[in-house]
Amino acid sequence: MSEAATLDLEQAIRDNYRLWNEGKREELDRLFAAMGPDGFTIEYVGAPAIDGPTAMADMWTQYGGQCITEPVEVIVNGSEGAAYVANRLQTPDGVVTLPSLETYKVEEGRLTIRYFHRAAH
Repeated sequence: MSEAATLDLEQAIRDNYRLWNEGKREELDRLFAAMGPDGFTIEYVGAPAIDGPTAMADMWTQYGGQCITEPVEVIVNGSEGAAYVANRLQTPDGVVTLPSLETYKVEEGRLTIRYFHRAAH
């Protein structure tokens, strides 16, 4: 049985954003372990891929509790998925919406996540 058949990737991607918004870090870690039992990486496109747990710890420290994610659209084909996300970041000047495109690929027990964000010019 293929990885795509044993994992409901669309639901897992949606659960990722729900758990983030609910502040459930341990459950989020377990979700990523289920999606990539042999490990995962996160890549901010344009920079090298980072070890997933390290990247998540940094992201949680920087944005946990300050950024609500809204998956506007999630599309999955087989073992790959993509999400268009409205990230609503609380700043001293109010809420700023930062869009992102995020891709997920499950292959040979590994999860690869790539985040496309607007780069500063």
